[in-house]
Amino acid sequence: MIHQGYRPEDEEMWSTLRFSPSGSSTLEKIMQLGSAAVIIFENAFYILDQQRYLEQPEESVRPVRVALQQYLVSPNAAAVREALSSAVHTYEAGFSQWIPGSAKRSQKKAELIDTIIEVVLQHRLPRPEV
Repeated sequence: MIHQGYRPEDEEMWSTLRFSPSGSSTLEKIMQLGSAAVIIFENAFYILDQQRYLEQPEESVRPVRVALQQYLVSPNAAAVREALSSAVHTYEAGFSQWIPGSAKRSQKKAELIDTIIEVVLQHRLPRPEV
């Protein structure tokens, strides 16, 4: 379903997110895209919220587009990509040795999740000023 205001360039915009090399695992790509999306959507929320306080809100401002552009030019994009690549490689390194349902496998999964959360929180975009 296409929502009102959809433009084909919106799809192109998301394709500008850069991932690790093509040899990256699916898990790595998902973690990178998901983390970038969280950072971008959080910033888009603040941009949208900021619009409420303007006397003459700009109707042409597209918060997600602005947040994505800010993310792409920030050093955060590369830092998130590198940190998550390293975390996922560490997680996957011993994966074949772990027994499904084992405590070690559960611990490693919990460590990966904690690392992802930490990376996202450390690389948030600055809140726009009201």
